[in-house]
Amino acid sequence: MKQTFTAREMLAQIEVDFFNGVDLAKASLLKGDKRRTFVLSQVERLLTEKHGISSLAVWLSDLFWTADEGRVPINKDNPLLSLKEPQTLTNEEKRRIILILEMAGLCHDLGLHYIFDVAEAFGVEDNFWVSNEELIEWLTTAKYERIAMHTAYTMKRHATSVYELDHYQPAQDELAELFSSEYKELVRAPDRTAIPPRGYVKAIIDVLLRIERHWQRGRRLKLRPDLVKLHDEIYGVVPRQFDKGVLQAAQALYDYMDKELRGRLVLKEYNNNASSWNEQPESVRRTTTEVLNRFAEKVREVRAAYLVEGWVADDSLAFSYLMAHAQRCGQGWWREEDNAL
Repeated sequence: MKQTFTAREMLAQIEVDFFNGVDLAKASLLKGDKRRTFVLSQVERLLTEKHGISSLAVWLSDLFWTADEGRVPINKDNPLLSLKEPQTLTNEEKRRIILILEMAGLCHDLGLHYIFDVAEAFGVEDNFWVSNEELIEWLTTAKYERIAMHTAYTMKRHATSVYELDHYQPAQDELAELFSSEYKELVRAPDRTAIPPRGYVKAIIDVLLRIERHWQRGRRLKLRPDLVKLHDEIYGVVPRQFDKGVLQAAQALYDYMDKELRGRLVLKEYNNNASSWNEQPESVRRTTTEVLNRFAEKVREVRAAYLVEGWVADDSLAFSYLMAHAQRCGQGWWREEDNAL
């Protein structure tokens, strides 16, 4: 027989399990910055304290929502989410429930690393990107170090997905394999690292700012986004500056791709239902191979003309970046300046 609990019983149990000794009745009356301070202090504690291998923050989140983005109810009949029993709850109990849900919501987004409203949570500009100076100031100075760690990691995940979507592979790979030289450790999830909170946040913010400032320099120089990407693909990483010789090489490849490659792999014979490359028509495979081989020869020609010996070797990551870029260009994904980073 399924056991059911009333909203009052659930409220009492949550207060014992997660907020023992905390005066939620008094806190539920707080507003504005005082309420935000209380919520942050409790979420910081819940992220820090463990129950088994998970933080209390994740356990609290799991009482209400699935692991999906957007706070999907784990049980639509949960009386605390629906407040199905308003006639049995006092106004004071309802306020406590609302406060708990507020804290659990932030626990959900931080613990599972989803983007959230930083204006509501931290009182800063609502912009979840490293260009948000208010957010960066908050993350690097706030006393809520666990919250800062989880937020920085979420920013890293978000930026990685943006760079992946925009095919900016050097940045995508650098973030995915981010290594702290100071602590000699990969920057993994907050619960899987020995890096101190301040150092952890700094490692992520530093690389995000470096990439962002690199693009700002590119904009000031009026460089087209695909030209910036080609420049960085030749480097194999996101560099700290634009090199004149590398820019010349990138421009030569850009001009070739724009005139000789763009759309050449959009083929009528292409079989969208093929389950593997070998199932594509022979004409598609032959044309693709010929087009990409010509581009590879162009890379070698440009390499000899503009780059020092050892750069963009045929078996290098940089060469692979350029070939992938060429294939996207051939398939028509090119000159999307209006949608650039």
